[in-house]
Amino acid sequence: MRFHVEDDFAVLAERYARHIARLRVEPLPRDLAPSMWRLLIETATLRKSENIRPNLAGEWMRAILTDAPYPLTLMSSVLERLRADGDVNALRVGILKSVLIRNFAKTLKGEVPVSLDMDCREPGYLLGRLFAVYEQVQVAALGRNVNATIKDKYYGSASAQPRKVFAYLDKGSAPHLSRIGKQRPGHKVVLERSIADIMEMMSPGDDPFPAHLPDRQQALFALGYYHQRSEFFRSKTDKTDVAEAAGEDAA
Repeated sequence: MRFHVEDDFAVLAERYARHIARLRVEPLPRDLAPSMWRLLIETATLRKSENIRPNLAGEWMRAILTDAPYPLTLMSSVLERLRADGDVNALRVGILKSVLIRNFAKTLKGEVPVSLDMDCREPGYLLGRLFAVYEQVQVAALGRNVNATIKDKYYGSASAQPRKVFAYLDKGSAPHLSRIGKQRPGHKVVLERSIADIMEMMSPGDDPFPAHLPDRQQALFALGYYHQRSEFFRSKTDKTDVAEAAGEDAA
């Protein structure tokens, strides 16, 4: 037996329901109420249950049922997997979001967003969104049939040490944007505007690309990236049509 909790069943059920609510992100995962095992394998190397960190399952379930802060090894384990394989999926992002809400809500500038929050000014969230835009620039210019996307190459370093990566990404986006402009000038305008809008939201006077992001901001980076990338997928057709029309009018 890992631990013992004694309380009214209704209280325990409510606490578990709040745990499920904290996991919610949009777009939603296929499983709206994933089991603890399904969540925990997202923290493990190769998604093998034998690679889950010892005691993590018990510590997390105890925190859920006693309404205590979550174990920080939960966040560090997910961040480690994201840096290793770059699979930014709904379950992993949901885990990070739940830790942010349970452990860091009082230190954040606002609520942890469920879906794309255009007003969120957390540095990690903005950098994650910006990284997703640069990725979209590459995809729009070269398509998806490339040997390695910028996410494949740089997600881990961009989320942990943005200063080393973002200047390069900005420089590398210029030829891609030029190529897009020759084929779809309106789409180029949309992407350039997205970059500018995010940059303008960064704190004036501060270095927009810090040398290092702490774990909390790396979690927000993943959340911002997931939301912005999903927004491109969701509204790609509508945005492209509007942008092309705007480009034709300008011409």
